[in-house]
Amino acid sequence: MVDQTQNWSKSWKSSTDPSKQRKYRRNAPQHVKDNFISANLSHELRNQLDTRNLQLNLGDRVEVTRGDFKGSSGIISKIDRDEQKVYINGLEVERQDGSTSQVPFQPSNLQIQALNLENIERIEKYEVEDTDEIQVDEEEVEEVLSQDEENEMMQQMQGGQGPDMEDIDTDDLD
Repeated sequence: MVDQTQNWSKSWKSSTDPSKQRKYRRNAPQHVKDNFISANLSHELRNQLDTRNLQLNLGDRVEVTRGDFKGSSGIISKIDRDEQKVYINGLEVERQDGSTSQVPFQPSNLQIQALNLENIERIEKYEVEDTDEIQVDEEEVEEVLSQDEENEMMQQMQGGQGPDMEDIDTDDLD
């Protein structure tokens, strides 16, 4: 198997060819892909932090700015850094079989409304004096993350409830 980062160049200059842009993002090493997971800040946050965007973290409150869920907001429950997708708690679609699944969002289609400041180093360089206005409630973050863990456990339990084919004695079936 060929190492994907072999096709990636640190000194790449921008191109207007969309296929080259996709190739650059797809073949980038993980530490560079982490920088792609960023979103614009709300006007209030922009004024306080004096910057336009930040990287997304679990527990940030975001608002959807594009697509079917435009105007909806929620707290980030999962970030898929390989696929560069963000999952927001409470924004789900119903499948044909009746189950629900979370909707993946591109970070560029989101706007950060409040920050999860469990790691205060995240905003130290912006010299913010009052963090209460830009912070998500810790209780709200813990609730969302615990619900997400419970949902994962339930899915694992439901998927593994049936008997394995190795456990069935084929002699009894005759």
